[in-house]
Amino acid sequence: MRREIFKQWMSRIGMGIYFLAASGEAGAQALASLPELSPVKTMILFIIDAYGTWKLIGCVKNVLDHLADSSKGDTTAKDRVWGSVLAFVGILMVGVMVNVLILKAGQFGARPVSSVLSGN
Repeated sequence: MRREIFKQWMSRIGMGIYFLAASGEAGAQALASLPELSPVKTMILFIIDAYGTWKLIGCVKNVLDHLADSSKGDTTAKDRVWGSVLAFVGILMVGVMVNVLILKAGQFGARPVSSVLSGN
């Protein structure tokens, strides 16, 4: 029984490593194809993404803590679990919006907004 559980965990860890490697490669290709990406923007994006990842890990920790409270008989823990899940989703949404705004900032240079809107 232990051997089967160990094999399951090892296959899950292997798949996780594969997905991380594939996503890292895709991210590197996406960043290389953006000519407007400067080193300053890259550092800002890295710091914001690291902070977002830290907050996401905190949300996961809170969910696990609330689930532990729920197993001990706390009747309000279910609501706190859903609050943490919604916070997780909110952090992801805000992170995507901030990343897009930073990547699009300065894409059109110093041209007036009217010329950008008219397509010139």
